Amino acid sequence: MNVDRLVLALALLLLGYLAYRGYGWAVLRRRARYGLGIDEYRPGRPAILYFTDPGCAPCLSVQDPALQEVGALYGEGLQIIKVQALERPDLTDAWGVLSLPTTFVIDSGGRPRGVSHGVARAPRLLDQLAAIGEGGAVRPASAKPAVGD
Repeated sequence: MNVDRLVLALALLLLGYLAYRGYGWAVLRRRARYGLGIDEYRPGRPAILYFTDPGCAPCLSVQDPALQEVGALYGEGLQIIKVQALERPDLTDAWGVLSLPTTFVIDSGGRPRGVSHGVARAPRLLDQLAAIGEGGAVRPASAKPAVGD
């Protein structure tokens, strides 16, 4: 009897996880199909679209510093677009933002390619950019130089 409940609980957890991942995928596909809807975005450079709010403690204490770190590594090669979620509910709803902070990684062609619901620290953002081919020669400042650098 207990084994049956455990299997059912695991199945429900898996189903919930798959639904969560499917929702993120659907949001990215919808934005890719219907356009970004962001006037601030300029094609030709990758971007991080960042939904925040002044009352969001994790946004201020963790996400803002992570974005500053990534922005410092990329310089002008990366756009960081900050959206105040409560001031732009139309955009927040269109992007399917469920929690703050939420970040979307957009490639240089204007296609949304990754999403993080909740805090995304600098290494995760750098990994997302590298995974879509937008990492370039960027290396965290704390990384040791490669032989020959």
